[in-house]
Amino acid sequence: MSSKHSLIDELMAQQPADHSLLQPFYCDQGIFEQDLQHAVFPFWLFAGHVARVRRPGDFFLFDVAGESIIITRGNDEKIHALANVCRHRGSRVCLTSEGTSNKFVCPYHAWTYDLNGELLHAGRMPEEFDPAQHGLQSFPVRDVEGLLFINLSADPVSLEEAANDAVEFLRPHGLTSAKIAVRQSWTVNANWKLVMENFRECYHCPPTHPEYCSVMGHGLDDQVAATDPESAIGRWYAADRARGCPAPQTNRDNPHRHLCGRFPIQDGFVTQSQDGKPVAPLMGSQTEYDGGVTTFSLYPLHFAVAVSDHAVLFRFTPIAVQETEVEITWLVDPQAEEGRDYEIDRITWMWRITTDQDKTIVDDNQCGVNSRFYQPGPYGDAEPDLKKFIRWYLDRLKPKA
Repeated sequence: MSSKHSLIDELMAQQPADHSLLQPFYCDQGIFEQDLQHAVFPFWLFAGHVARVRRPGDFFLFDVAGESIIITRGNDEKIHALANVCRHRGSRVCLTSEGTSNKFVCPYHAWTYDLNGELLHAGRMPEEFDPAQHGLQSFPVRDVEGLLFINLSADPVSLEEAANDAVEFLRPHGLTSAKIAVRQSWTVNANWKLVMENFRECYHCPPTHPEYCSVMGHGLDDQVAATDPESAIGRWYAADRARGCPAPQTNRDNPHRHLCGRFPIQDGFVTQSQDGKPVAPLMGSQTEYDGGVTTFSLYPLHFAVAVSDHAVLFRFTPIAVQETEVEITWLVDPQAEEGRDYEIDRITWMWRITTDQDKTIVDDNQCGVNSRFYQPGPYGDAEPDLKKFIRWYLDRLKPKA
């Protein structure tokens, strides 16, 4: 058994149940590599929204843990995910983060690839050289209601159940045809698991996110009211069922754990805005500003949130052992015009401020975890999903016989 597996075995034996992880899980480079192999790459990763590759030749780069992937739409109208690694001597082929092109030309020796990754030209190679054997490595891509997922492993975990549930919940919001209002990114100086732990609980919301709590009632722990049919929340659930919306929650405990949900914002708020009033035209087949939120969560790294007039896509990407990129994409109706139908500041207000705050607290969290005085602490009653997430993670990392 390798020394790395010996370390993980030892840590597994020491890890207290339902506690935050032992320090090496958040800090050790070798364990980070194991994370990528067992808890990240086998799973489907959200790369971006389909609007970024509407036309043949459109492309963008998706970088994860030192790997660079070209997401492009080929002349065959299909979307392709290609390793940004020349098949000659390994140079990066594409050096531009996004754009439109009819081919990819390696800047080193001018090996030229088409939009599908096939090698078109390689000058001064021997006669027996076969271009067909030297195309860019490709990876599977799935378009789920306009959300593009790729898989970088030889044995992908099935996405079928998650995709089917996501379609049921997200289709009314028209995400496939939506346009991108804006994208913003943050570099969080913390291990990806600390970032995900933070996003999966609202225990920290009242002291940290007053703006979020001013919009989202659950941040103030009012979910007990949901069981009272006479409460504002109870009445909203009844009205949502009458509208024919999906069940309040679909939670699948499969290897690629995912959760789809419908829940209210708060009484008097019809969308996730500072004043609760609409910020953009209705999307998809929505017929009213219904005061509800649709969510889609896919382990380990993706969340989507859709309200009546806009949607928010979260991409969490491990970059290094203590560096994680958080990218948020805001979507609106394809016919909406900025300045006439919506304002960027109004659409982004809640999640932009909340993510600024999250970066600060998670950066500080990593600094504390790095301390020689750090010890794992117990998860509380307000952190049930953290217990599930950490159990899921440890099971993925557990050395297999």
